[in-house]
Amino acid sequence: MRRQLITLSLALPISVYAMADGHKEHSSLGAHEHGVASLNIAIDGAQVSLELDSPAVNLVGFEHAASQPDDIAKVAAVQAQMRDASQLFQLPAAADCTQTSVDLDSPLFAGNEHEHEHEDHEEKHEHEHEEAAHEHDHDHDHEEHHHEHADIEASYSFTCAQPEALISLQLPLFKVYPGLQRLNVQAITPAGQMGAELTANNPVINFE
Repeated sequence: MRRQLITLSLALPISVYAMADGHKEHSSLGAHEHGVASLNIAIDGAQVSLELDSPAVNLVGFEHAASQPDDIAKVAAVQAQMRDASQLFQLPAAADCTQTSVDLDSPLFAGNEHEHEHEDHEEKHEHEHEEAAHEHDHDHDHEEHHHEHADIEASYSFTCAQPEALISLQLPLFKVYPGLQRLNVQAITPAGQMGAELTANNPVINFE
């Protein structure tokens, strides 16, 4: 889900790319912490990329595979809601930004859209895993841990007619998803690199 951020960072100074790459590595090694999510931001000219990575419980309220009607409906509602970035992120109106793409990824979404394909994949994976279990006990433990948690990753791209007006980003995300308590932000902008810790009481990052 970080392909767009990496692509944009290639056009920026090497030191900025190193920061983004380091943050990516740090995020991948970080604990799955409920109430906390991460947001990567890249601004390159008129192009803006946002990448959100959150435990599913922050957004949906649970992390197990949805099987009951209420849970299935909740997952579908959150998935539809997240496709419209304007409900979650607000770039300055003066920048005149248009959402050009969205990419959502989560085990919860995959199960909701491709139930039978997912079951076939799990059966094949289980069979292959059993054959190699005696050689890969550590891998088995890792898989068990993986299935205890589920994340939601979302990538958004925007094109802005007036990029000079890109001075901040507001996060109504906190009001939409009260389960999200803290957002760790890393940004790459024409002004340089920056980080911030946002909350419902401090939902704005300034780029200047």
